[in-house]
Amino acid sequence: MQVQATAKFTRMSPKKIRPLAIVLRQMPTVEALSRLKYHKSKSAMLLAKVVNSAVHNAKNNYNLKEDNLRIEHLTVDEGPTSKRYWFRSRGSSDRLLKRTSHLKVILGEIKPTIIKKPVAKPNISKPILEGQTMTTINEVITGGGPSRPMADTGKKPRVKRGLGRIFTPRTTNK
Repeated sequence: MQVQATAKFTRMSPKKIRPLAIVLRQMPTVEALSRLKYHKSKSAMLLAKVVNSAVHNAKNNYNLKEDNLRIEHLTVDEGPTSKRYWFRSRGSSDRLLKRTSHLKVILGEIKPTIIKKPVAKPNISKPILEGQTMTTINEVITGGGPSRPMADTGKKPRVKRGLGRIFTPRTTNK
């Protein structure tokens, strides 16, 4: 079973994240997280966040064990680039590119586990007692007596017309 997690628009260049991502591919998640914990770079923090998210997805959504997971795919793609100007001497300027990246982690199992399908419970309705009729059953279900339509008074809602609608005491200084 494959479980994935993504982190999009991370404010770091993919060029800086990829060398560490190459090391982590095909590694068990426990070992990968322990390596990332002691690595002193921002890219390690970002990768640890994504791998940890994927592990928690596997635990919560599929009831998989953390020890039985490994990183199958780890991709670092380019995100959108923000362009800024860097003003230089003599009235010139250079382009400053603020790059972003998209991180995607796909985890797989080391030893596949057999997933049991949940058994559907049969729908059992409550039995009707001897003294009950259909009207009393409907009252129990709806939570009250027989329903009654709303009384129609025959009046239309009052709507202001003309300038009285525009010039109200709230809009004028009176």
